[in-house]
Amino acid sequence: MRITAILMLVLVATGAGAEDVYRWIGPDGSPHFSDQPYPGAVRVPLPKFPPAQPRRYSQEPTGKSINKSAFYVYKRLDIIGPKPGESIRDNEGNVEIRLAVDPDLNETDNHKIRLVLDGSAGGIPSQSLSQSLSGITRGRHTVTAQVVNELGRVLIRSRPVSFYMLSQSALFHPPRPGTPPVGVKQAPRAPMAPRAPRAPHAPFIPAQPRLTPRPLP
Repeated sequence: MRITAILMLVLVATGAGAEDVYRWIGPDGSPHFSDQPYPGAVRVPLPKFPPAQPRRYSQEPTGKSINKSAFYVYKRLDIIGPKPGESIRDNEGNVEIRLAVDPDLNETDNHKIRLVLDGSAGGIPSQSLSQSLSGITRGRHTVTAQVVNELGRVLIRSRPVSFYMLSQSALFHPPRPGTPPVGVKQAPRAPMAPRAPRAPHAPFIPAQPRLTPRPLP
């Protein structure tokens, strides 16, 4: 009964916003409360509650920070040069790889493009859309491009493009001065066997004149 009366007192005080609360006993013996005076009612002093403070929200998120780069999604990454099946003629084995990416490369989060030549990483990842590969041998090769983040995770990869590298053989042009010789090396020849000594020549005997008989008269 006392707890119910206290709850009613608090509800009257807080709900009506009144400064005075009055209490009286009804005919049935139950207590009544009101913020308006009532005949025979007794004024009940209210406790002083501190004013409510507005809740403040921090500018910085609590806990683990949000990785904004996780929401940066690439739609397209293509190799626009060389063309599929294109033949490139370069005696030094150099080829320029030209790329197109959509949206633009996220340089703020240190995203880079890595080239993969014949299944192996070629060169150093860079943020340039035009990269060069060197020392490529003659024949057919396949190149693929990848966008990686600062941890090396692949975010998107392009379709593989195959091309042909054409160059002259080292047998058809002399090497540059100061460079080691290249080409086909001949095996060393085996030493020749010593010749057998010749037999001594017989002494030279001049031929004798041949006498022919004279005819008879």
